[in-house]
Amino acid sequence: MKNKIAFGLIISTFLSFSCLMNVKAETKPKLSGWDLVDSGKHLDWTGSTKYQNAFNRAVNKWNAYKPGVIREDGLFTEVDVRISDFVSSSPIAGSTSNTGTIKFNTLIMDNLSVDSRRNACMHELGHALGLGDRTKVKKAVMYFANSEIINLREPDKISYDAAYNNY
Repeated sequence: MKNKIAFGLIISTFLSFSCLMNVKAETKPKLSGWDLVDSGKHLDWTGSTKYQNAFNRAVNKWNAYKPGVIREDGLFTEVDVRISDFVSSSPIAGSTSNTGTIKFNTLIMDNLSVDSRRNACMHELGHALGLGDRTKVKKAVMYFANSEIINLREPDKISYDAAYNNY
């Protein structure tokens, strides 16, 4: 009986410790190693998408945390990223490249809910800002799979803060 209790305590302690390790690991910044932000700490975009409303709402969410970083291109700014749509049988909703593009896959996006579309736009903007995918925090905008999360969570903010300090 004592051996079972001791074994149970050891397993319980191990599981508690491993859960804490996963939480700590996921609160560290997840950066992509590149970003599209210019030397003035702005991400100036141009172009259009079928999902412009979702994209604009995503811009507003990011800018609510760090005001004025993401802005539509104007007369006196240089374009950092171009947004557009594409058609592909690929299962990805969107794609951001280090060459300055954010593209949305209409075959996937057309079948998503309003919140999932907004999540895809926020996620791709996160990549443009230099954030990497999260693999363990499912409630983060930067979780690697599309979801209906449309609010920045602590792991997203930690990564954004680290990226912003690197600009």
